Amino acid sequence: MSNISSMSLEEAAQYAASVGLKSVNKKFSLINYVREIWTLRHFTKQLAVSKIIASTSQNRLGLFWEFLNPLFTAGMYYLAFGVLLGTRRDSPNFIFFLIAGVLTFNLFQQGFLGSAKSILKEKGLAKNLTFPLIIIPISATFQATLRSLPTLSLFYPVAYFTGIPFSWKWLLLPFVMFLTILFGASLGTMLSRVLMRVRDFVEALPLFTRALMFTSGIFFDVTSRFDSAPEPIRSIALNGPVGLLLDIARGLFIPEDMPSQNQILLLIAATVVLFTVSLTFFWRGEMRDAR
Repeated sequence: MSNISSMSLEEAAQYAASVGLKSVNKKFSLINYVREIWTLRHFTKQLAVSKIIASTSQNRLGLFWEFLNPLFTAGMYYLAFGVLLGTRRDSPNFIFFLIAGVLTFNLFQQGFLGSAKSILKEKGLAKNLTFPLIIIPISATFQATLRSLPTLSLFYPVAYFTGIPFSWKWLLLPFVMFLTILFGASLGTMLSRVLMRVRDFVEALPLFTRALMFTSGIFFDVTSRFDSAPEPIRSIALNGPVGLLLDIARGLFIPEDMPSQNQILLLIAATVVLFTVSLTFFWRGEMRDAR
């Protein structure tokens, strides 16, 4: 074997390639970046599953808390807003209206906060292993999706016991939930790159999610509450993406709550664009760091 220390840079690079070594700062085109992500899909899934096991192994009820937490939250909102502030008058089936809103917003919030904070939480993993960093927020999104499966099933018994007749539209709920988590995760993934450089923004995340919670119509009907509001406040409230996601989920069961077809198509298009922009933004940031 020749002495590596005496090799030129070109010879050393050729030797490294011949034994299968890769540069830790290797740059990828966007297409190859996506291929690398797909190649590591099993690692991504296993990372998510291991996090769920680790977070629930210490609880006696385990994943059963995924049922209890949204139900407790809905019960608290029902007393605080439905009864004390009278928002239960906003819907003839306020129990389902409220629980559907809590479940959908909880899914958005898990995807958003999980992906946004993921890289900061996994700094050690990112430093010790070489892989596309976007795998970390993708894994956090997958983790949120797995956690949502128990709560997703709550829609159906709640709808049944509150007197909503079955409709084929109920079968579209998984797609709406996928759209919800994709929107939240895309927004959070893009933000995760910003948090790597300006960590102070982490402190603002609870304020942001709380503002969305109180303006998206979880426990009140946005249309009736903002119908007489001045522009552009009215348009922003009626067309807010998170509020529309809540209304679409409810509209599968209560047709009167379904947004217009144009609003739904616009929201789907906006989610696809946000996902593409988030992926490109993250890839550009990682390639810039590789210089």
